[in-house]
Amino acid sequence: MTLLSATVLYKERVLPSILFYVATVTLPVSLILVALPFSEIVAFGLAAISIPIVFGLTWAASPLITITGTHLRVGKVSIDRVHLGTVGAIASADTFRERGVKLDSRAYTKFQIGIKELVKIQIEDELDPTPYWLVATRNPEVIAGLLNRR
Repeated sequence: MTLLSATVLYKERVLPSILFYVATVTLPVSLILVALPFSEIVAFGLAAISIPIVFGLTWAASPLITITGTHLRVGKVSIDRVHLGTVGAIASADTFRERGVKLDSRAYTKFQIGIKELVKIQIEDELDPTPYWLVATRNPEVIAGLLNRR
């Protein structure tokens, strides 16, 4: 059975926070200031196409979390759910430590700019050296609930 043929229990595209998009407003202004001495048409043309390009690239680069009855997929990486151990939601206050001093260098991580909520998924496959996955999500309790339910 492939991931596509299984029933999808949960699906989330983890986009950056709204502050990321607010900050992109400075991009067209910067492009205008840089290109204006050369050509007004080029300057305003670059500014006009910069925002849709940034939004499109951001959407394409944002990880997609998919949970089915048999698999967990985060971005391009997939694992069979039989290899998953305990799954826990990480509180926003503990995120900094989990990403820093408590992070195991062998762990699979998928972070997103501006997203403070994390889910920690223990891996119980003796052939896999990865101890756990640490994934940014807007709904860590939902994911933990789905994955802890066998």
